[in-house]
Amino acid sequence: MKDGSKTPLPSGDIYRHMWLMKSVSAAIGVDLGVARAEGRLNTFEYSRMLTNCRSADCDKSCALWVTQQQGIAKVAPEFCVNSEALKRLKR
Repeated sequence: MKDGSKTPLPSGDIYRHMWLMKSVSAAIGVDLGVARAEGRLNTFEYSRMLTNCRSADCDKSCALWVTQQQGIAKVAPEFCVNSEALKRLKR
């Protein structure tokens, strides 16, 4: 029997998900680059957010959500795996 716990999860294209994270965060008024420069987001946290995004399998819904935004949204979409981290960074 194959041990599935050692099988890596499929991940999406890293550049697409970097763009999605940047776009969602910008749509709610969070600049990830500024958050990193100010020390509110460290490299480990950013990497974890990117990995979560790449493994979430909601990139099409996310891209659609981004295109539908006008102005600054109050929160990230409910399906976003990084919504809690983005909420923390927005404060």
